[in-house]
Amino acid sequence: MKPKNEFAFPQLESERLTWWGHGMTLRDYMASKSLNALIVSSGVLLRPEQAAKIAYTYADAMLAEREVKK
Repeated sequence: MKPKNEFAFPQLESERLTWWGHGMTLRDYMASKSLNALIVSSGVLLRPEQAAKIAYTYADAMLAEREVKK
């Protein structure tokens, strides 16, 4: 089962601006945080596509763990 990929910063429909849309998903937010840590702590230079893949792997694991804890 695929974990829920909710919005990272949900808003009420009345607060949402049309041009901004729904914003970043929780998966994207977690991946961006993971990517930042990966880049900072990595002693080896990764190709961008490798780093992104690893970051989303971490994000998927975090989302899955959230589902287990509910």
